[in-house]
Amino acid sequence: MDGFFSLPQNLVPFSTKLPPSSDENIQIQLALNPTIQNQAYKIRHQGYFSYNYITKREGDLFYDKYDGRQNVRTAVIYKNDIPAATVRLCLFDATGTYPDADTVPAMEIFNSEIREMMDGFSRSNRPKRAVEVTRLARVPEFANDKAIISALFRAVGYLILHFDADIVLNACRPHHMPMYRRFGFQKIEEPRQYPNLTYKAALMACFRSSYGALRDNLPFLRDISTDDSTYASLISGERTTLQHGEERDDRPQTVFEPQVRMAA
Repeated sequence: MDGFFSLPQNLVPFSTKLPPSSDENIQIQLALNPTIQNQAYKIRHQGYFSYNYITKREGDLFYDKYDGRQNVRTAVIYKNDIPAATVRLCLFDATGTYPDADTVPAMEIFNSEIREMMDGFSRSNRPKRAVEVTRLARVPEFANDKAIISALFRAVGYLILHFDADIVLNACRPHHMPMYRRFGFQKIEEPRQYPNLTYKAALMACFRSSYGALRDNLPFLRDISTDDSTYASLISGERTTLQHGEERDDRPQTVFEPQVRMAA
């Protein structure tokens, strides 16, 4: 693998990080069964409803027609065994070789723009792929928990690795755009009204050519690899505890904005 997922041969993993404190037991699990799926939908509902982005839904669960498709993976983040946050990635395969991957949610408002971007990519004997990061939310009790945010985006990194994406898409609200720029995203289109939600969203994208720098510069992506035990455990569907230091980095960090609202 290239980009932020492959490690240079001379890169030595950090070994001087302090282990997480006893009140920061962070775990990740893919929603591959109804119990975990419902946990994700409940977290989404709490996060989106708390900011008036949706009206109250039946059973306090927020899901849509994309959930359950073969091209979708949803992760749930747990803190001390409490479901605290969730994020969903949806794969678009421009060659049509991956099941269900003929569309992603952002195509409901940016269809031609996304297809045009994919047309501009050339991969020798390999599918052209994009993933959309969507339905990122935390329950209100964890609204300012940076360890949870870090774990969320580490989960995103592993799933981008899993799908082998050329482009990472995000339809985000304007006040989140500065944060995503720090994460290597570029604005592609101005905000448009998002269907069935109360806000407008701009189309942003991060390209494979930027992955290497992001792998080196963003603490939550550092050392990520298909060869590490966390990746294998997560992708297999196990409840996966982040290794010491993966959800926190003791060096100064400037990538997170204070009081950021994480329901996307």
